[in-house]
Amino acid sequence: RWQAKENPMDKREIFSSILEILTPILVAGLTFLSAWLAKLITAKVKGEYLRGVLVRLDEAVFTAVKSVAQTYADALKSAREDGKLEPAERQEAKRRALNALKSYLGTKGIGELGRILGLASANQVEEFLAGKVEAAVHDLNLVKSGGEASPLAVVPAGA
Repeated sequence: RWQAKENPMDKREIFSSILEILTPILVAGLTFLSAWLAKLITAKVKGEYLRGVLVRLDEAVFTAVKSVAQTYADALKSAREDGKLEPAERQEAKRRALNALKSYLGTKGIGELGRILGLASANQVEEFLAGKVEAAVHDLNLVKSGGEASPLAVVPAGA
């Protein structure tokens, strides 16, 4: 019987050819995988950073609102029979809380916040912060009256 002899050189040549073909594909795959992984890590880090900034912002907002409540609004409310502020007093309390918040954040912090949130003008940042103050006042009043604050609100302990 005649058998074809296996030539060891043929196997090496075949393996070498396959390796030459697969190497660029593997390199491209690894490049794609590393780029995808880098993008995923960057998104996660940015998300965590943004979450941290917003949590710190909420804490600063509640600190400002509680401070104004204790030093201004509560005294006025307790002097009234109905325990409520007049519209002008509410505006003054909001102005004080907003000024306290801006003082806590500082110019650099306000600028960074605007950049992070994509707010183009100082007016937009001011409106955003004013809205945060309003929401904090609402949530603080709910907590004080025994209600429940917004599930998204960060109400520090002892509020």
